[in-house]
Amino acid sequence: MNRTEVFAIIFKRNQGAIMNAVEGLSHAEGLLQLPGDSNCMNWVLGHIATYRDGMLADIGIEEYMSEEETSLYGSGSSPITNDSPCVEFSRLVELQKLTFDGLYGWLKSDPKDLNKETRSDMPFKKGYGGYWGSVVEHLAQMTGHESVHVGELSALHELAKVSMADK
Repeated sequence: MNRTEVFAIIFKRNQGAIMNAVEGLSHAEGLLQLPGDSNCMNWVLGHIATYRDGMLADIGIEEYMSEEETSLYGSGSSPITNDSPCVEFSRLVELQKLTFDGLYGWLKSDPKDLNKETRSDMPFKKGYGGYWGSVVEHLAQMTGHESVHVGELSALHELAKVSMADK
């Protein structure tokens, strides 16, 4: 098994978990907050999409997020709450599909340029885009980072189910 196959397996697993977590949820349910300093599902989905979009930029594939969208979900961004600006939940779900399709399709094409340098001309901060030295380094960092955030979706999905049951 080569490196791209390993990355493809991780992305496919993460994508399945994401799609299971968002199924049937509304925009309002995506804004529900757990106690403490954690983020809502809206922020987690936007954050994952931002980092995936940065990866797409580094491998030269179509990007999907605007600077305005990525500014809401990048590292160190403010929490998303009921009163703050945010991207519509349905758009975030669409971004999960688009960015996954781009990355997964590229990985399954058995790219030979994993060691090429990442972009140094990023027009604005987009996840890890242009940050790591090589594409393979970027992929390794991003898959670990994404998996942590995908793990957060389970508790947020349960919170939404409880909220739906209370209605």
